[in-house]
Amino acid sequence: KLMEERYHRHSTIITTNLSYDEWGNFLGNPTMVDALLSRVRHYCHTIRIDGPSLRDPQG
Repeated sequence: KLMEERYHRHSTIITTNLSYDEWGNFLGNPTMVDALLSRVRHYCHTIRIDGPSLRDPQG
């Protein structure tokens, strides 16, 4: 519902460690996730950052 209200009206930032293919299993409703991603990805810019973690391994 949130994404439906924001679509075409506001900018939205979504961050995740999951690839798009993993969203359906993680959220438990692949059909709903496919519909959501179809709408979200229509106007999105995907930035993928790969590389070593910058977190302190002792932390």
